[in-house]
Amino acid sequence: MTSINAGGAFYRVQNELNNNSDRVAVSMQRLASGLQNVAPGQRTASTAVAFSMEAEASSLKIGMMNGTEALQALEMVTSDLSQLNDIVVRLEELHALGTNGFNTTEDTAAITAEANKLLAEMTAVTTGTTWKGNSIIGATAGANNVSFGRNTSAIDIKLDAFAIPEVALGFNTIGDSIYTSIDSDGANTAYTATDTAVVISPKAVDGTTETTGSAEVAINGEIFFEHLTETQKTAAGGEAVALAGSDISAGSAEAALSLLDLKTLVDNMRIDAGALYNQVSNVMSHMTALDAGYQMDVSSKMDVDFAGETTELAKGQILAQAGTAMLAQANAQGQGMLALLQS
Repeated sequence: MTSINAGGAFYRVQNELNNNSDRVAVSMQRLASGLQNVAPGQRTASTAVAFSMEAEASSLKIGMMNGTEALQALEMVTSDLSQLNDIVVRLEELHALGTNGFNTTEDTAAITAEANKLLAEMTAVTTGTTWKGNSIIGATAGANNVSFGRNTSAIDIKLDAFAIPEVALGFNTIGDSIYTSIDSDGANTAYTATDTAVVISPKAVDGTTETTGSAEVAINGEIFFEHLTETQKTAAGGEAVALAGSDISAGSAEAALSLLDLKTLVDNMRIDAGALYNQVSNVMSHMTALDAGYQMDVSSKMDVDFAGETTELAKGQILAQAGTAMLAQANAQGQGMLALLQS
């Protein structure tokens, strides 16, 4: 049967041509925007997942900025602690100078003055160790918490407080008479190296008047002031006092122990600062890798495949040209009906 519709070829070709035109338009939109999803209804679930991960990635970027600031603060602290190390070394030199029996009164005064200045400088350096007005040495717990965004734990950027060590008043070594000891056999004798656990009774600083109070301590060659109770400390000559320049210029054994405590304190602070630095660095390394993974995942769900989409566009353009030609052919079939009528 021959009809004007030519079996509906004209309408079918027209429909395919319209569909192909829509596909070509979508391909051009994707290539122009760089996005896979250019219409509200396209891949809505993938878009939602991508935006959620993009939010996490943005949080991680800010977290890395926070971490960079924490590293800068810790570098500043480490620089200050290096100054403290240098001061401790100089104090050790001054203490050694103080042990020289040929020192004059003027020599001792000069050593004392320099040592006092250095001790004051140590306190000033640690007090001034602040970042944007926030103390780091001796900071309140949690005051300097640094957050790194989602999926990470905050790190408290703080170090323990700094204080000049005390000098042990009533420091006692074998042979000193400031203390007496009572052996396990009950004999009231001077301390000997064979004593292990004894009860000590402090005497006055002059070593002549015995006072009340006693305490059992473990002995390893020396009895230290901190082994005593507060009552015994007072009886032995008063509370311990902070290390001063006069102690260093005197070259005393008490000052040597205090300087050793000072060195240990600064060393421990540097170790703690280094541990914090490494902790922040490790978190940031993890965050960098995590951020890269998030970005790749978001890209796979949102960004257009330019190579694939360009191929689709070229295919659509070829089909558009072919469809136009076929539409002309379908139109030509209708013209055949007119030829029959005219004949």
